[in-house]
Amino acid sequence: MRDAPEPLSPEDELRLAFGRAIGFTIAALGLLLGGGVLLILLAAIFLRFMFGG
Repeated sequence: MRDAPEPLSPEDELRLAFGRAIGFTIAALGLLLGGGVLLILLAAIFLRFMFGG
């Protein structure tokens, strides 16, 4: 049976919280920018077929 993990120090908790916040921000920006690029590409393909280009 394993021992219970030691509680994190306040510095470690703060570092973990900032790491999670930065990771979430990077993921959200990546999804927004990637979604925007995908939307532009899909619109270009759709409009090309629509207007016979």
